Amino acid sequence: MDGPLSGGPSGGMPNPGAAGPWRVLTRLGDVHDTRRARTLPFKLYLPDAPRPGGLIVFSHGLGGTREGGAQWLAQWASQGFAALAVQHPGSDAGVLGKGSPLGLRRALKAAMNPDELACRADDIRFIIKSLGHDPRLPHADIPIGLAGHSFGAVTVQLLAGERRAGHPATPPDPRLRAVLALSPSARQPDAPPGLDQRFAHLRLPFMGITGSRDDGMGLSDISAANRELPYRHAPAGLAGPDKYLLVFGGGNHLDFAGQASQAEAGMFAVRREPAAFQANLLAASTAFWQAHLAGEAPARRWLVTDFPGRLRPTDRFEFK
Repeated sequence: MDGPLSGGPSGGMPNPGAAGPWRVLTRLGDVHDTRRARTLPFKLYLPDAPRPGGLIVFSHGLGGTREGGAQWLAQWASQGFAALAVQHPGSDAGVLGKGSPLGLRRALKAAMNPDELACRADDIRFIIKSLGHDPRLPHADIPIGLAGHSFGAVTVQLLAGERRAGHPATPPDPRLRAVLALSPSARQPDAPPGLDQRFAHLRLPFMGITGSRDDGMGLSDISAANRELPYRHAPAGLAGPDKYLLVFGGGNHLDFAGQASQAEAGMFAVRREPAAFQANLLAASTAFWQAHLAGEAPARRWLVTDFPGRLRPTDRFEFK
């Protein structure tokens, strides 16, 4: 089903937007990929629970750090999921420095190239490969979800099955269950038939979250409408809805970062108070993980029947 929805009050399911029952422990560390001579800092969020419902690996946007996504990851961990934010050297806060807008545009162009995107995807693959081998990380057979913001969203789209020019077609890891993209995009200039082909293999459950003001902040030509394209061109779910698009009225790019880095906050306007829609973002994303990472049928029903009733008139929610 497509189009704006309306719904009623929740049918007894606990509010997934509220803090969960589990105390959250955090750990900082790094893993070293000897083959690529690359060290990856990470921040791990662990619920004080007997066994997490899954692991969510988060990829930050250009200029971010392992602190990116903290607001989202802490919430998801409180609901029983382990979460890990990886820092990508070469497209992290170091590329922003104290540059001018022109310098930032050059950094963006240099970072968002096929080689850098492939390197980021390999960072995530190495983290997943390390599961069960590094005692600091969760066990190897844990179901996995991927999340990312901006360049991180593009990174997880690639890992989930998006086919891009210059990148080999690699099937997703068999442990991968669901993908959540904050400020996703389809930046390459493809015609609509090209986009259908490009996203035809994005068959995993997918949620895109964006805002009506979620553009390139003057650094790129990405429009707010472009952020909707991965959802528009991904195939519909075969056994009921599993593709979702959530657009928050007034939401800008850094509203979806989960926590802007100091470098980002120094260059761009960042809200001092939580966005008015933050509670609904947390509710939708948590229900998405409960439904498609943990396999909880009540969460899936709540997401498509009750959640829309929480939204403001300026917000849109679609699924298929």
